[in-house]
Amino acid sequence: MKKLLVLLIPFLLFASYIKIENWNKNETLYSFFKRHNIPFSLYYTLDKQTRNDLKYIPSWANVYMVYEGSTLKRLLIPFNTKHQLRIDYTHHKYSARVVPLKYTTQKKFAKITIKNFLSYDVYQATKEEMLTSKLVNIFQDRVNFRLLPANTVVEIYYTKKLQFQKPIDLEITYARIKNRHYDIQAYKYTDGRYYDQHGKSLKGMFLAYPMKYKYISSGFGRRFHPILHKWRMHDGIDYVNKIGTPIKAVADGRVIYKGWIRGYGKTVKIQHKYGYMTLYGHMRGFGHIRVGSYIKQGTIIGYMGNTGLSTGPHLHFGVLYKNRWINPSRLRKSVKIVLRGYKRKKFFAFIRNIKRKVDLKVAMR
Repeated sequence: MKKLLVLLIPFLLFASYIKIENWNKNETLYSFFKRHNIPFSLYYTLDKQTRNDLKYIPSWANVYMVYEGSTLKRLLIPFNTKHQLRIDYTHHKYSARVVPLKYTTQKKFAKITIKNFLSYDVYQATKEEMLTSKLVNIFQDRVNFRLLPANTVVEIYYTKKLQFQKPIDLEITYARIKNRHYDIQAYKYTDGRYYDQHGKSLKGMFLAYPMKYKYISSGFGRRFHPILHKWRMHDGIDYVNKIGTPIKAVADGRVIYKGWIRGYGKTVKIQHKYGYMTLYGHMRGFGHIRVGSYIKQGTIIGYMGNTGLSTGPHLHFGVLYKNRWINPSRLRKSVKIVLRGYKRKKFFAFIRNIKRKVDLKVAMR
């Protein structure tokens, strides 16, 4: 018996095994690294964007760990629905890099008649907690969900993403809201936008805001300047949050300026379609962009700061339309994208394909 125990001890010491741990909502990357004896200096070998993303690890994240005996050899930490941080321990040294997040998918279809209220009926029919918020986000510029008529019919064709059988995200491919007043369909096209059955975007060309903000310190219009001490036109909106908050391009466009402008400090200018140009001022630093490059809506172009002629940390966001400054708050619903010509023809072929998939799901129910 003693010989058998002696033989088992080295096997247990060096055997490999896998451990999956739920990310604690009160956990920070620093405390996690400390708990697992991983040097936090590894964090600073990552690029600035990744470091910012790792500050907000989602509560659904499952941490995947591979042990060899008592040594942690590999670690995978998801930090969004597309990427995860991979840490390896080889040759007595840790290394870190970002790799794609691996997940499984399920295609699902639901048809719901609203009898009570939207979130309740959708959850009762699908048991999906994220579905209602996704649906509202798609249709919020077209549908007043506070006054949704009784017996409204909602159709949703969506992809459910799972990691270790745990839901991490939902993506709606097609949705429809129909009642006696209107019939609005939404199709997620190849450019990432949702268009209705006529090829018109459900949302405006612009994001509602260029960043997450706590409050607006100055609106658009005439104001008494806090530094110059005189009345002058304030040609944008000032958004306030903590220094380092990511700033995003509000629409697709080409970067036409990246640098210092006397009053605005570190500034980015982006040229958009239909004669629009956006300006982002007082930034702390720039994102991975260069002048002349074409960037997509939502690209991080910089980080909120306090450079230039500024009384405190904020983002100055301005919109120029045909050489005239306009109120940015009016853009969200006013500027729509309409598919025309060859793009329109391709879109209708696309939605015919979606309808066939939906009909197949309905037939299988």
